[in-house]
Amino acid sequence: MAHEIFLAKTFAGFENLLLNEVIKCGAKNATLLNRSVQFEGNFHLLYKINYYSRFASRVLWQVKNFNFDSNESFYQAIFSFPAEEYLSRSGTFAVSCTASDSIFKTPLFASLLTKDAICDRFREKYGERPDVDKENPEVQFHIHIHKNNATFYLDSSGESLHKRGYKVSNHPASINEITAAAMVALSGWDGKCDLIDPMCGGGTILIEAAMQALNIPAGYYREKFGFFKWLNFDRYAWKKIMSESVIHEDIPIDLYGYDCNPRFLGMAKVNVEKARLEDFILLNKRDMRDVKPIHTPSVLIFNPPYGERLEMENSNIFYKEIGDALKHNFPNCKAFLISSDTDALKYIGLKTCFKQNMFNGPLECKYYGYDLFSGKFAPSHKSQYGNHKIHGKKER
Repeated sequence: MAHEIFLAKTFAGFENLLLNEVIKCGAKNATLLNRSVQFEGNFHLLYKINYYSRFASRVLWQVKNFNFDSNESFYQAIFSFPAEEYLSRSGTFAVSCTASDSIFKTPLFASLLTKDAICDRFREKYGERPDVDKENPEVQFHIHIHKNNATFYLDSSGESLHKRGYKVSNHPASINEITAAAMVALSGWDGKCDLIDPMCGGGTILIEAAMQALNIPAGYYREKFGFFKWLNFDRYAWKKIMSESVIHEDIPIDLYGYDCNPRFLGMAKVNVEKARLEDFILLNKRDMRDVKPIHTPSVLIFNPPYGERLEMENSNIFYKEIGDALKHNFPNCKAFLISSDTDALKYIGLKTCFKQNMFNGPLECKYYGYDLFSGKFAPSHKSQYGNHKIHGKKER
């Protein structure tokens, strides 16, 4: 079977996570690119990446690659593409474009020319044309242009894949789901010890961690993907992909979320309940300075305020208090935190064991990890574990 070419997009710094993920799903000839991974496979793989990927923001299918030397040759190349095999006459579509060093003065002109070519083809074949809907198109086309070369894509994802489908309530400084999933993966947490988010906000990090520990696919809660509206959508193959997922019924640890703001804690509660993870994620109102692990060792992963979207009187003092709390309350644990406030991070006052640049939405951040010891280095104590089931009531 001939392989199609796909492009999975992600955020800067997560390319290797995405590369390993698509290879694990069965991708062939996977190649690292800037904020993306190109790979080959069939439509089953396309569906699978959309359903399972925690690090892809969208997955594009390359349907045409061509060179052009004029507006007319560009138009004709798009006109010759059989868009009617994927888009219905009564459907809606949109076109987005990126362009660099090309004959087009703006990407907008190239996207309008693409739209015209698609519509003119439908008019010639059927005497009618689909409508353009920029807000909620049934079929989304992307065209990437560099110099005199263009690559034409169909967007298989629709809405960005970071929109998992479990968020009912949005925290004002919410962390992006892809970033949260990457934070958990990069921490090395393997679901074998408790995980704590001492500033849990809307609960995103906890939910992403629980999904990883329970092997819940990233797209498990989503109601739709872009390829649902393609005329060649294979429902049988899609149902097969979903049926192959093996979700764990129990995990030997707990995930703890704390926040001092009852409104934010309420947001976390409704999101956790929407994800049906309340048996695993335990939420309590508590100031970070008063949080202590139930079992040791534990891993802390959190997203403290940066002062960008939540105001702070003095971020340096606040971050020093975070460092003091980590040092005194969490011996023999590991802590990981993300922040765009690089000056305040210095006031944590602890030696880092891990550093990586990453983005939380548009914000460029630092992700730091700390090994926390009591005095001199001491061996970790064995964890005491409790057992519980995925959707059953947990006894305590």
